Amino acid sequence: MSRRTLVRRYILRKLGGFMSEKIADFSLNHAGTTYSRNEAGQVVSYLNFEGEVSAYGGVYGTMKVVEEFTEASATSGTCSWIGEALNEDGTRLFGYGEGTWEQAPPDHNYKVTMEGEESDGRKTRSEGAVIFEEPARFEGTVYTRD
Repeated sequence: MSRRTLVRRYILRKLGGFMSEKIADFSLNHAGTTYSRNEAGQVVSYLNFEGEVSAYGGVYGTMKVVEEFTEASATSGTCSWIGEALNEDGTRLFGYGEGTWEQAPPDHNYKVTMEGEESDGRKTRSEGAVIFEEPARFEGTVYTRD
């Protein structure tokens, strides 16, 4: 393997791994948000989403965002996702991911990038956006990753 190929692979892994095959595009409807404060005084937001996704069937999930109470106007941070798919064959699949969100004010649209895995062992990467327009939604694409 050439030095150039090795360097390219190293850079790609540092930037979040290889995205290889597209699993599905998704558009999930916002189904409500719950807010609380943790022991450190941070605001914990749980954004619930639901919808149909071609590769998964019915999808229900929650995005968790933790922010400093005194930094309500932050334009970036970390987030996580936990959800389940109700497959058409009667089986279920859990999915988990961690990543980041970024906002470009003045719009209340948030770019979200996460890496995770599914309960069957498949590694995933998702790229999308939470869009707070009517209807509010979380949309993007899920890929496999190495």
